Amino acid sequence: MTIQIKYGTENIDWSELCDLICVSPLGARDPLRLKIATENSFVVCSAYAAERIVGFGRAISDGEYQSAMYDVVVLPEYQSKGVGTLIMESLLKRLPKQATTLVYAAPGKQVFYEKQGFRYLKTGMGLFLDPEKSKANGYIL
Repeated sequence: MTIQIKYGTENIDWSELCDLICVSPLGARDPLRLKIATENSFVVCSAYAAERIVGFGRAISDGEYQSAMYDVVVLPEYQSKGVGTLIMESLLKRLPKQATTLVYAAPGKQVFYEKQGFRYLKTGMGLFLDPEKSKANGYIL
């Protein structure tokens, strides 16, 4: 299996990416909003197998102190084959080396990020648009 990493937003099919995110499963995304969020990101990488997008990730950063990764997803049939690790390595390679990097993990996926060197936060907090939905989905206490 050959996986090709592509950086940037050129040639991304936003509907196809929304489908990938939905089945991964991070939930439904609006293609226009996802396009805007992705284009405003510090680094974006997509993983392709035979011209089909099979994985994706993006990160924001202030360029010095802080970075955060979002939407790291892999199609279920490509999970546990190194694609997620390749995406993480590709993102980290383009982020500032001196910055603290956070990741917003889907419930149940924390072990994957721990294997990548991430550690649990004791003081992390969030302000959510729909706290009841976030609680029901396992993101907050």
